[in-house]
Amino acid sequence: MWNEQIDAVRKALWHFRHGGIRQFREWKRRANSSMDGFVARGLNTNIERALGLSFPAQVHRPSQSNGRQLKVAVILDDFSMKSWSPEWGVTPLSVISWREQLRETNFDFLFVESAWAGNGGDWSYHLTGTSAPRPAFMEMVNAFKAKGIPAVFWNKEDPPHFEDFLDSAKLFDFVFTSDSRMIDRYKQELGHDRIASLSFGAQPQFHNPVRPINQERRDVAFAGMYFAHKFPERREQMEIVLGGAADISSKLPNGLDIFSRQHGGDEKYQFPEPYASHVVGSLPYDQMLTANKYYNVFLNVNSVVDSPSMCARRIFEITAAGTPVVSAPSTAIKNFFDGSEVMEVHTREEASHAIRSLVRSPQLRDRMAHLGQRRIWSEHTYAHRARQIEEFVGLSQRENSPSAMTTRPTVSVIVPTIRPQQIGHVLSTVGSQRAVDVELILATHGFEIDPEEFATLATQHGVNDFKVLALGKELTLGDCLNKAVAAATRDFITKMDDDDLYGVNYLADQVAALRFSGATIVGKQAHYMYLADSNATLLRFAEREHRFTNMVMGPTMLGYAETFKSTPFESRSRGEDTQFLKDVLANGGSIYSSDRFNFTQMRGNDGEAHTWNVSDAELTATGSIQWFGRNDEHIFF
Repeated sequence: MWNEQIDAVRKALWHFRHGGIRQFREWKRRANSSMDGFVARGLNTNIERALGLSFPAQVHRPSQSNGRQLKVAVILDDFSMKSWSPEWGVTPLSVISWREQLRETNFDFLFVESAWAGNGGDWSYHLTGTSAPRPAFMEMVNAFKAKGIPAVFWNKEDPPHFEDFLDSAKLFDFVFTSDSRMIDRYKQELGHDRIASLSFGAQPQFHNPVRPINQERRDVAFAGMYFAHKFPERREQMEIVLGGAADISSKLPNGLDIFSRQHGGDEKYQFPEPYASHVVGSLPYDQMLTANKYYNVFLNVNSVVDSPSMCARRIFEITAAGTPVVSAPSTAIKNFFDGSEVMEVHTREEASHAIRSLVRSPQLRDRMAHLGQRRIWSEHTYAHRARQIEEFVGLSQRENSPSAMTTRPTVSVIVPTIRPQQIGHVLSTVGSQRAVDVELILATHGFEIDPEEFATLATQHGVNDFKVLALGKELTLGDCLNKAVAAATRDFITKMDDDDLYGVNYLADQVAALRFSGATIVGKQAHYMYLADSNATLLRFAEREHRFTNMVMGPTMLGYAETFKSTPFESRSRGEDTQFLKDVLANGGSIYSSDRFNFTQMRGNDGEAHTWNVSDAELTATGSIQWFGRNDEHIFF
C-alpha cells in the first residue's frame, strides 16, 4: 500500500515538473476517471503467483435507488446476500436479537432461503438437520406471521434437497422452488397453492462487464466443486466439458485452470486426474467475481440436467461479466438463453472445438457475450426476480425507478442538424429503436421545415413523440444543444448525430450500461468509423471498451436527464462535447465506455458535415482498419 502511495506521489511530481500545473491537473483528471475500474496489481495469493495474475476483490459502485425500498428481514447465504441486498432494504436477522429487530422495524416481508449456514453461520443447523427446524427458528417465523408479515421461503436447491428443507418450508406462507417440476409436490405436502418457481439471476452491481485495468486474459477456466459420492449426471457432464478442455489444454497459450471450491478439504470433493493437475486453488467469492473477467471462456456443468427452471447461478453471473459460457446440456439453459448466447456441447469433441473457437476468435466471443448480457439485462437480473416475488406475495407495486433494470426506459434523443436532407435518416434511426420509448428533440440549426410535412414523415417512420426547434444560425452548437436539453422531458437524454449509424438495440444497450455501471455518463470510446473517401472501416480505441475513462464520442453520450440539465454545454461550436465531459468529471461524476457495437461514425468528403475536420490519415492512426467497405452485419445486432 505504501509503495503505491509513494509511486502516486512520484508520478504527480513528475507531471508537475515537466508540464506545470496544467499537466498536473490533466494527469489527476485522467487518474480519477479510471479509479472506478480496479487495477490488477500485486500478488496476494498462491494462485496469483502461479498464474502471474492478481484477482482483486470486485468493486461495485453504489447505484441509484431501484424505487421504493421494501424492508425485508432475511436469512441468506453469503452469495445470495450480495445478490438480493441491492433490491431491498435488507436486515439480516440475528438468532439472538431478532425480537428487537422485529419490534423496531416495520418489515414488508420475511425472506428465508435454503441456507445451510445463513447470515454468516448465525442460523447454522436451524433450517435443516436431525433437529430442524429448531424451536428458535420456528418461533421467529411464527412471530412474523403473527404480526401479519408475509413469510416467504425459497428452496434454491430443489430437487436434490427437497426433503432436507421440507419441514422448514411448511412454516411459511409462500414457497418458491428453483425447480418448477416440484410445484405440484409442494402443493401436496403443504396443502396450499401459494407455490411458484424462482430461478437464479445476475446482480448488475457485481455481475457486470466493467473490466479491470491492466488486465491480461487467460484461456479457459472452471470454478466449482467435484462430487465423488453423488450427482452422477454432473460427473458425466464433467467428462464432456472439462474432459474436452483438458484434451486441448496443451494446445492453448495458457490452458485450463480449475478453481476448486473445496481445495484441500474432504477427499470426496477433490478433483481426480486428469483434472487435478489443472487445479490452481480456490478463491473467495469477491475475488472470483474478478476472475470471471480474466478468461476467454468459462465452463459449466449442471447438477440438475432436466429441470425447466433450475441451472447453476454461475451461468448468469459469468455471462453478465462478459465471458462466454460453454456448458453441458440443460433444459433450463435452453429456456433461458438462445444458442447464440450460451454455447451447449454434447460430446467431448464438441467441447474441444467450442473452446478453441472462442479462444481463437475474439469477435465470436464478444458477440456471444454481448447477446447473453442483453438477455440478462432484460429478463434475468435480481430486480426481475424481486419483482416476481413482490407480485406473487401481493405487495403493493413499487414505483418505477429509471435506474431499475425492470423499468422500460424513456429517452429524449437530441439531434442538432444543419442539413435538411438528413431528416429522413434521423427519423429512421429514432423510429427503429427497440425496447425503449423515445422522444425526439430535433434542433434545426439555421433552417425551418414544414410542420405538417415533418409530422407525416415522422409517423411513417414510427416516431410519434417529437418536438422541432427552429433555431437561428447565429447560435452556437452548444447553445442549440442546451435548448434541446431544456425541451427534453424523458428520464434519460442522449445526443445523436444526424448522419451516424445506430443499431436498433443501441439505446436499450446504452441505458443498460448506464444502469449496471453506475456512471454519470456512458458512451463509446471504442467504436467503429467508416471513411467514405477510403471506403474503409476502422476500429478506434479498441482497448477503451468496458472501462471507466475520461472521454467518449460525442454522438454516443447518454445519461440521466438531470445530468444534462445541471451541466450545460459551453457556448461554442467546436469542442462543446469534450468540455461537457470535462465538466462532468470536475463535478465528481464518472464516464463509462461501453461496448463497440451498434454504432458507426460516418466520415465523408462533405466539409460542412461536421464541426471538426480531420484527415483520413490522422483518423486511421487512432485505430486499425478492420475491413474495406461496410460490414453492417458485424456491427449491428
